Order: sequence, then C-alpha cells, then structure tokens
Amino acid sequence: MQEVCFCGRSGDVRDREPILDDYGWWALRCPSCGHLDYLEWLPGQVGLLLWGEAKRRCEVSAGQGQFVA
Repeated sequence: MQEVCFCGRSGDVRDREPILDDYGWWALRCPSCGHLDYLEWLPGQVGLLLWGEAKRRCEVSAGQGQFVA
C-alpha cells in the first residue's frame, strides 16, 4: 500500500518505523520527517495488523544486521 506523507515522501506504508508513542498508542513514523500516522483512517483491526507487519519487518531486518525504517 503506497502512501504520501505530509512532508511529500511517497512510499510503502509498511516501510515506516513502528513505534509506541508516550501514551502507549501504536503508530508508524515517517523516516523522512518523523510524522506519526496513527492509522485511524483504516477500518477496524487493519491498522493494528499493518503496524504488526511493519514491526515484524523491522525485527527481521535488525536480525540480519540491516536497519529498515
């Protein structure tokens, strides 16, 4: 799924960095500007599933000695 950030970056939404904010809310952070997308625009549990996939990708990449944000 392609998405455009407020900063103009265009790319796969799963390439964003999965984070928990200071309040424990899950979000995806834009690697270019740091904007947090809370995925509220997605229906039901779809946002959580997308966040989980991004988290899995980061963990797999980190295990291979690569950094993917």
